[in-house]
Amino acid sequence: MKSKFVKPVALFAVSTLAFVLTTITGCNRDADDNNVQLIKELESTTYLTEHYPPLNYEQEGLLYGLSVDILEELFKKMNVNRSRKDIILKNWSEAYHQALNEEHTMLFSTARLSEREAIFKWAGPIAPVKYIVVARKAGNIKINTLSGLNNYAVGVIRDDAGYLILKEQGVLPGTMVLFDDVEQLYSALKNGGVNCIVYSETGNALIIQSLGLNAADFETVFMAGVTEAYYSFHANTPDEVITIFQQKLDQLKMDKTADGSSVYEKILNKYNVIQHIDDNITPEMVISLVKQTAVDIAGDAAGTFTKMNQQLPPYKDPVNPALYSFAYDTAINMMAHADNKLLVGQNFRGKTDAAGKKFRDEIVAGALKNQTGWVDYIYTKSDQSGLYYKTTYYQLVKGSNGAFYIVCAGRFK
Repeated sequence: MKSKFVKPVALFAVSTLAFVLTTITGCNRDADDNNVQLIKELESTTYLTEHYPPLNYEQEGLLYGLSVDILEELFKKMNVNRSRKDIILKNWSEAYHQALNEEHTMLFSTARLSEREAIFKWAGPIAPVKYIVVARKAGNIKINTLSGLNNYAVGVIRDDAGYLILKEQGVLPGTMVLFDDVEQLYSALKNGGVNCIVYSETGNALIIQSLGLNAADFETVFMAGVTEAYYSFHANTPDEVITIFQQKLDQLKMDKTADGSSVYEKILNKYNVIQHIDDNITPEMVISLVKQTAVDIAGDAAGTFTKMNQQLPPYKDPVNPALYSFAYDTAINMMAHADNKLLVGQNFRGKTDAAGKKFRDEIVAGALKNQTGWVDYIYTKSDQSGLYYKTTYYQLVKGSNGAFYIVCAGRFK
């Protein structure tokens, strides 16, 4: 009797295992095939950019800039056989219309504005871009609102974000003089062909220097607006391509390297793209959050760490996500972080910000010596692209388990 049942059961087990293995193998094959298709799509894409420092520019026949460096890092992460040598440099208007009309095309760096939202697919942001109104000092131009530009001839690059910002803010098209590239734009400003121009703040300083102009001859007379720069893909690009591209970009921003800063942070620091920002967080708000977190750790260290890592309030402010708390132990191990759980469990002794400052060591050393204090450094902002000046308040606290911790929170400035 026993042998009559063994064979059917054994056969069933073998056939079931074979089915499972076939299914798993099939799933893996599908995933591999999908990855191959995504890589092929990205390798067949035409990559377009313009001369727009510090985001993207040409120097001695090669392309540089933070957007170029980031894209090359993304190629490596996605195993895409492309590099900066495969990027095509054109004037903005020509590149813009090619990306708009030709499939398998990507353009960068593109300001993501409402007028453009539906005509491209987007991955980013790469970095914030501040647009300013630049004039010759001798022109003695004074404006208090963008509508004041209606009294002047204003130079802009055709199809550029600066042009669209002015258009959205009600500057009359008849007052705007269109140019195809930055050399034409600045030549017109220098020679009096226009009264002023609109261009990015960081790019303005670099362009003036590269063209051999005297920076003392020009001045910023108004701030036109701030946008975010993105990688923009043709509208028919498969969503799966955008998804994987975005995921890899997010990883590049969040993953810290062995020295404590991310590749993204290093690239922004390399091009000196560090900004001041008002995040509406006061020193009093920071101190209050640190004190509350310290009280909670003193009462229940393990429970508080869990809630912090779950990004629950009050440890991460639901209104202003730039206000969050985090905590180290005295060996500079990250015990909890209410904004980036990928950092939890890592040791940060000797690790630096993108500029090389060992700010975490300073925080822990300051807490052990003085109990509380502030430390300045540069850091990324979780709800916004870019690299910013930040200051963090710290407090030493004895946890409910008898161990000492350093509780922190910061604000951008």
